[in-house]
Amino acid sequence: MYKLYWTPGSAAMAPHAVLIELGVPHELQLVDPKKGETRTPEYLKLNPHARVPTLVEGEMVMYESAAIVQYLCERHPGAELAPAPGTWQRPLFLQWLTYLTNTVQEELSHWWHAEAYVGSDPRCQQAMTETTERNLDQMWRFLDGQIAAKGPFLLGARFSAADIYLTMLARWSRNCAKPAKEFPALGRLIATVKARPAYARMLEQQGITQ
Repeated sequence: MYKLYWTPGSAAMAPHAVLIELGVPHELQLVDPKKGETRTPEYLKLNPHARVPTLVEGEMVMYESAAIVQYLCERHPGAELAPAPGTWQRPLFLQWLTYLTNTVQEELSHWWHAEAYVGSDPRCQQAMTETTERNLDQMWRFLDGQIAAKGPFLLGARFSAADIYLTMLARWSRNCAKPAKEFPALGRLIATVKARPAYARMLEQQGITQ
């Protein structure tokens, strides 16, 4: 039995959708950062960074969304949400998952939490937001070109958990001047993933409508 600590719309979206894709027993534990629930002594023992998601399986506790996604894929290889180690597509899967979490997700964090990087000065925050949008535009264009040339998914014809992760991050761009979904090939991938029963179920359970 897995237990996933989550907050709606957070980086818990991808692990949540993967758990549903896998069809494995799991429990969802909602935590509300606004109420200080990620900073209680009990939760900090699980995740000292006071963030979600956190995954618990027996005595095993782990955090970091991309790591959780990879772990779940490896624990349940029969679901084929990730290429097996040693196969030719495995390096590509690792590349994309790492690129998404290290590069795209970090840039999105700059957009949503400019104050954490440049302080409270509105002018600095505005400059950060504008720079971030330019950077994100380049990243979405890059991903759109890769998918258009080699898609329809990040691994070509093969759907994987990396596409789930990308779709989660794409949602975080919804308030940007040009959201990810407005890029043609990227938009098609996003729509395809959102139409999957597991992803749709995750959105429903998290109360996400856009």
